Amino acid sequence: MSELPSPLQRVALSLDVACFQVRAGTLVLLLMRRSEPPFSGSWALPGGLVLPDEPLDAAALRVLDERTHVRGSYLEQLYTFGDPDRDPRGRTVSVAYYSLLMEGGQGEKPGRGAEELAWLPVNALPPLAFDHDQIAAYARQRLVQKITYAPLAFRVLPEQFTMADLRSIHEAILGDALHPSNFVRKMLGRWDLAPVSGVRDRRSRRPARLYHYIGPPEILGPPGS
Repeated sequence: MSELPSPLQRVALSLDVACFQVRAGTLVLLLMRRSEPPFSGSWALPGGLVLPDEPLDAAALRVLDERTHVRGSYLEQLYTFGDPDRDPRGRTVSVAYYSLLMEGGQGEKPGRGAEELAWLPVNALPPLAFDHDQIAAYARQRLVQKITYAPLAFRVLPEQFTMADLRSIHEAILGDALHPSNFVRKMLGRWDLAPVSGVRDRRSRRPARLYHYIGPPEILGPPGS
């Protein structure tokens, strides 16, 4: 008599979201302090379970809203993390997303399962719950790659910006100082930028030229690209 097959293993599907922002020239990551076990009191990425029949992109937006009250964010699918021991409650596979948000308040406040929210510098993150250290590191690596070949910075800049504003975004994400003159030549040669005629930025002694991005409107590509 042949052996009966063992019952199928129950696997939960979850989402974790790495939301980045450049604040005062520093790249920061939005974290929540968990109010529930496991890892109660530890910092973690906003995350949660996917509902039955719920599309992943919709689930990512819902989870971010429920945990942090950040709404309307563009989220791009990052990677799937499925180590069998990543969650002590049982086998859980996480689809990770990441996003780069505009500087300023996003209406964030602690939601379900969160004691506290904080934007923390990516170079000084505390130990994170689950495997969120790995997810955060991989999300930052993807962000560094993306800024070098996609016009990502124009998504978080105002419509009119100076080259110094643009360089500040790149420097914060790359973690390196960039030569101003070389940077200007590279940006003008790479992206569709047009000077704003008759207007100058007057935040410094020497008014700087303003530019605006006139390239394709779809900057990041579709989620999961």
